[in-house]
Amino acid sequence: MEEKLLFLGKSAIKSLDISAAEIIEVIESGFRNMADGKAELPHKPTIHPRPDCFLRALPGYLKGLDLAGIKWVSAYPRNRQSGLPLVSGLVLLNDPQTGFPLTLMEGSWITAWRTAAVSAVAAKQLAVKGAETLAICGAGVQGNTHLTALCTVLPNLRQVKIFDPNPKVLKVFIQQQAGFYPELDLQGFSTAQDAFQEAQVVVTAAPMMAKPLAIIQEKDLAPGMLLLPVDLDSYFTASAFKACQKFFSDDIDQLLWLKDQGRFAHVEKLDGDYSQLLAGRIKGRENDNECIMAISVGIALGDLVTADLIYRRARDRNVGVWLEL
Repeated sequence: MEEKLLFLGKSAIKSLDISAAEIIEVIESGFRNMADGKAELPHKPTIHPRPDCFLRALPGYLKGLDLAGIKWVSAYPRNRQSGLPLVSGLVLLNDPQTGFPLTLMEGSWITAWRTAAVSAVAAKQLAVKGAETLAICGAGVQGNTHLTALCTVLPNLRQVKIFDPNPKVLKVFIQQQAGFYPELDLQGFSTAQDAFQEAQVVVTAAPMMAKPLAIIQEKDLAPGMLLLPVDLDSYFTASAFKACQKFFSDDIDQLLWLKDQGRFAHVEKLDGDYSQLLAGRIKGRENDNECIMAISVGIALGDLVTADLIYRRARDRNVGVWLEL
């Protein structure tokens, strides 16, 4: 066996034209394997070289799919001051039989799309039927990918309400997305509270700081809302958490681990995870009045299945650079 690996940069990954629907499909497959107990997803070791910044490892093995690998990812909100992306990283897939590395690829593209796809998986299971109004708090990378992913699974969307603390970023987001989604009523708001009003599905995507923003209160929530925080507990006050009737997560064990570290202090009970929902082992939304929070803490499952999709297509199309080990 030749000892070599396939390297794929961001431009190579983008050239493969992988759709949000394809990523959602493989992530659903990954969660079904997780439901059968066929996944090793250890807690994520994290270091903090600078305040409100982190470097984190997400290792995993999906037994049913025989996928092994790791993502090494950073989040540095201060990068925006230098014109650099907030998130950077790499994903490495290994041959489960030999342990040898198979492919190394740019990780921020994967992080952006797998995060949105996981939210879409949750929305398919937990949003009110026929949901027409989406709110997105954070018009950055995650705002963009979430709009695409949620439009894929919520075909009745008519209105999208967007908040970002930077008016210029908000304006650019609306201008760009209006070209992609002319059928949608895209509206910008100067406060998150205004964006929340009358929304049926809400995504929050703020930078994950040591001290949460905690600006959304119980009065800002409405019956039937599905809340999709991808920024830990950044936006919500204690009263907002207590107003939710049900809580689900991509990984309960990882969420409980975060609780031990002081996050999600006001989440008192968890009703199940996405793998159990997909397997039909637990009840999801039972009526249109339940306010539900689906907390995606981010696990290696999404990174591995997305990286595998990229790797297979790149090999089929002879994309990427082979490197000797």
